[in-house]
This record gives sequence, structure tokens and C-alpha cells, in this order.
Amino acid sequence: MRLSIASYLLLIIAVCFLIQFELVRLQEGITSTKDISEVEEQACELYELYENIWKDLVYFPIPESTENEEAVVSYENSWMFERTYGGTYGHEGTDLMAGLQEPGYYPVVSISDGVVEKVGWLEKGGWRIGIRSIHDVYFYYAHLDSYAEEWKPGDVVQAGQLLGFMGDTGYGKTAGTRGKFPVHLHLGIYIRTEEIPELAVNPYWFLKYLEENRQCYAY
Repeated sequence: MRLSIASYLLLIIAVCFLIQFELVRLQEGITSTKDISEVEEQACELYELYENIWKDLVYFPIPESTENEEAVVSYENSWMFERTYGGTYGHEGTDLMAGLQEPGYYPVVSISDGVVEKVGWLEKGGWRIGIRSIHDVYFYYAHLDSYAEEWKPGDVVQAGQLLGFMGDTGYGKTAGTRGKFPVHLHLGIYIRTEEIPELAVNPYWFLKYLEENRQCYAY
């Protein structure tokens, strides 16, 4: 299951690069071996970076409830759906929507091992925490209601460790702004290349894989 999904995703990336390269060749008449080599190098780099994401994945970010069968979450492939707060832009992540609209009810755990890189308030993301994984992947958890502890940059995090609780914070310059949207967790995944220090990756397919790796919490 894991290898098939990963291979499928990487195949899509490779095909996209080939299509992009062919379009460039048609538009600009590029035929040199040097240009082909540069595209191949970029494709190999992205292949390795995507592979690193798979290496880091351990747990689904929302544990399964052992106390309430109605405490479910749902999500869809909302990659690059339009968002309009503060301007029009594409949605760089996946929203895990709470079946029960109770801020602070659902626990949020770390997908991977890693180190806290950023924590605190963001105008769009509300109370958020960013974890840098062992393989240099940045996992971004936003709109939290509260934190499980007083996190600070440099704190070591284990996969499955409680980070905080799902909420509806954000969309406000004032720290603590709530209620601008339904309770949910926004999950973002970012990798970095030599040219792009923060390249967003669609989390949807990684979450589909992780559904089979959910912890059980009494909540």
C-alpha cells in the first residue's frame, strides 16, 4: 500500500516535469543536452524530497476516539482551492474538518519525529505549530484551540506526541481571534530546494495513507 501510493505520486511528478519540459521545448526551441540535463536534475531532486516525506510519516494527525463514535473527521482534496482572506490565493494544505463543532475537543498529534521550529500566533493560521522532521520536511499544524504544553523552538517531538487541540483560531491580527470558520485542523507540508526555501506539497494522499495508522485516544 505504502509503496504503491508513493510510486504513483512520484510517477505523477515525473510526468508533469516531462510535460513541462516538452512545452518549453516547443515554445523556445530548446534542444540542447545541457537543458535536458538540468530538467533531469530537478526531477531527481524533487523525487528524493518527496521520498523523504514518506520516510517521516508515522501517525494520522487526529487520533480515533474510543469514547464517542460521533467524534469523526473528514477531509477532501482541497489543494489550491481558492481562499480570499487578505487577498485571493490557493489553499496550500488539507483541512481536516471536525464532525463535532467543539473547539478544544479533538487532540492533534505529531505525524512525525522532529523539532519544533515555529510556534505561536499567525494572522491566517491562528495558534499554530511547525515541526521540522528528521528528513527536513516541515509539517505545519494550524488553527489550534490550545497547545498541549508550552512549546518553544528547539523542543524535540516524538511521532504521535500530543501537540494541542483542534480549534477555530485565525483570520485575525489580534491573537486569540476565533469563530471565523468551522472547527478544523489545517495541515501543511513543505519541502525546500536550493531555489525554493518553502515549497508546498499536497498533503491529501499522505493523509489517505496515514488513515491506517491512527492512534486511539479516550476523548
